[in-house]
Amino acid sequence: MLKSRYTCEQLKAIRTEIAKANDIDYTPSVCNFQGICRGTCPACEAERSYIEQELSLRQKAGKAVKIAGLASSLLALSVQNISAQERQEMNSDSLVWENYFFDFGGVKPENEQQIEEMAEFIDEYPDKLYLIVGHTDTRGNENYNLKLSLKRAEYISRWVANHCKNKNIRIVPVGLAFLKPNIANATDEVAHAQNRRASLEIYNPNRYSGKSAVLVELAIYKTLIGTDTKLSSFEKVLGKLDAIKPLARSSKYDKLAEKIRKARETFSK
Repeated sequence: MLKSRYTCEQLKAIRTEIAKANDIDYTPSVCNFQGICRGTCPACEAERSYIEQELSLRQKAGKAVKIAGLASSLLALSVQNISAQERQEMNSDSLVWENYFFDFGGVKPENEQQIEEMAEFIDEYPDKLYLIVGHTDTRGNENYNLKLSLKRAEYISRWVANHCKNKNIRIVPVGLAFLKPNIANATDEVAHAQNRRASLEIYNPNRYSGKSAVLVELAIYKTLIGTDTKLSSFEKVLGKLDAIKPLARSSKYDKLAEKIRKARETFSK
């Protein structure tokens, strides 16, 4: 129980740091929870939800959100205090660090520090496979936006890699165009701006589905293994799937993504 109380106090301290760094009004509540604290009791959930909502409002207002180091502290704390199975699950699916980097002219100057903070985080956990995923707003055709989102992801990836002290890190740029919008039916510029973004993610094969999963697996294959006949054949299958009716191709995308992943894993053994 002492360990549980320690965990609770540390989580409060981290929430306090995040709130202070972002000028969020936050006072930790008194916790009367009697079980094992993993940060999921009602009080923790309410406070976490409040801070996430406040951070989201600041991002939408175009303000820089400071979570560097703090996110890594939370990850390190959780890894210390959970079971082996939970630790494995967290390490593979713990991070989606999203930022609204892009305006029409390129990366917003106020977000350059955020890119450096991403590099700082990666240096703390260099053994992970990271994705930099580029997203566009919903205007324009898919092919154009796939190229644009990939170009943005490659730009951020190079910047992050150049700022990492560890040069053996694995960072894969991925372009998803407007396949995963934050606001699906954006109609004004404020809404469109929420879709023009990039995210740093620890790779998790279960995070995406459909065509997005295929594009992620193709990008990883190309970056880690290179262009070969298998990659070309996978790309041809993707082209064929794009041509069939949406309802008939959804599960086929997932099967193709799994096939690409298995081919990469077999090659890497």
